Amino acid sequence: MSLPDIRHQVAAITLAEELNFTRAAERLRITQPALSKQVAELESRLGFAVFSRIQKRVELTQAGNVFVRGCKDSLAILEKAVRIGRVTQDDVQPLVSIGHGPYISPPFIGDLLAVHLPLYPNLRLRIETMFSQELVHGVLSAELDLALLDEALDNPLLTLVSLATKPLHVLMSADHAAAQKHSVELSDFRNVGWMMFPKRSNPSAYDKLQEAAQREGVVPVELHHYMTPQEVVQLIAENFGVAFMAMGVAQQIATRDIVARPLSSSTLQITTYLVLRADQSSRLVNEFGRALIRRIVPKPQQNDSAGQLILNI
Repeated sequence: MSLPDIRHQVAAITLAEELNFTRAAERLRITQPALSKQVAELESRLGFAVFSRIQKRVELTQAGNVFVRGCKDSLAILEKAVRIGRVTQDDVQPLVSIGHGPYISPPFIGDLLAVHLPLYPNLRLRIETMFSQELVHGVLSAELDLALLDEALDNPLLTLVSLATKPLHVLMSADHAAAQKHSVELSDFRNVGWMMFPKRSNPSAYDKLQEAAQREGVVPVELHHYMTPQEVVQLIAENFGVAFMAMGVAQQIATRDIVARPLSSSTLQITTYLVLRADQSSRLVNEFGRALIRRIVPKPQQNDSAGQLILNI
């Protein structure tokens, strides 16, 4: 028997709380088959069944009940140890670990780097690029102190503060008919190929875009997915179609031959959130989060944000 990793333990705890694969997968922000695979791997490692499955019902076995209780206890001890370690580290060698998605608007990176804390003149930043699910797990497991996430979450273990909302943009050839408009509609792109970010980078925005296209009866000629925004430049030049991406990235890539235009629909916007653990106790992390909010959020809105940002401030 090999010991299960944290990912498997979190999956078991979540499924034990929901007793439903669909709801548990939604909470974990993974697909149902992926959750089933994790549970199967866990039970294979343990050598006993954690859950019994009778038709559509999911129940904890007697051994599974004991195991899940132990997982909760061990994770609580681990999280406490990490928090204590980070508080100690703050005093010795101040470091803030920050995660963000691969398609974050470049100005946010500038804002992160520009934060200055007088109490921590030797502050160092560790910045990681991850997809949405990894960012959430990183914050929950204390691997990350905070993250910039481009979608809302409903998780009582996390604190979210809205930083900015911007319309999703479309990159297209300068000779496309819609390039002459100040803002565009999905219906402007009926008969062309679409280049989209991977769903795991922003599941909410991806689904909203697909649902809006379906409602309006807009079907792309071909659907492509890019990993790096720079890929789309050549594809647009070769008439593969148009590309959808966050405003800051789109504007950075735009040239005289490739233009970026915002989608006019209010439902096709991307909100960037500052995400931290709800029980974050580090003075350093709290100070950094507060300084970042002051830098990004307009002053009239900061009172609202501060109401959400408990953060022991």
